[in-house]
Amino acid sequence: MKFPKLLILIFIPLSIALFLDKFPYGAYFEPGSLIYTLYASYFTDLVQPFGLYFVLCLFERRLTWVRPWWIKALIVFLVPSAMELLQGLGLNVLGRGFDPFDFLAYAAGGLLAALVERRALARLGFWSPPTPNIGGED
Repeated sequence: MKFPKLLILIFIPLSIALFLDKFPYGAYFEPGSLIYTLYASYFTDLVQPFGLYFVLCLFERRLTWVRPWWIKALIVFLVPSAMELLQGLGLNVLGRGFDPFDFLAYAAGGLLAALVERRALARLGFWSPPTPNIGGED
């Protein structure tokens, strides 16, 4: 994997995690307002699958089955969806309540990440699909 690609694949999920951890949205958005509710309810449900997509890109070279964009998009939809379904059954797994609109956010996050990878990042000269690992060398 080329060094600039590796940096981007590390930067995207790391910056998302840091932003979600440090951004005090309550200081900027009025509690109870539409923007506050949308951010608190759906923003993380959109950007976490987006970041997870690029984490999966880090493993494309070793896990050949994860190379197609639609496999990564499916994984980043199914993992949080399973947790959402568990919340619907009363188990608080990384959340406190079931919201069917979360499924739309999970799908949008995964598809947006696939679009960014396949359309925007693919235009970069160093962004190429992983090649098979021949001879066990990296």
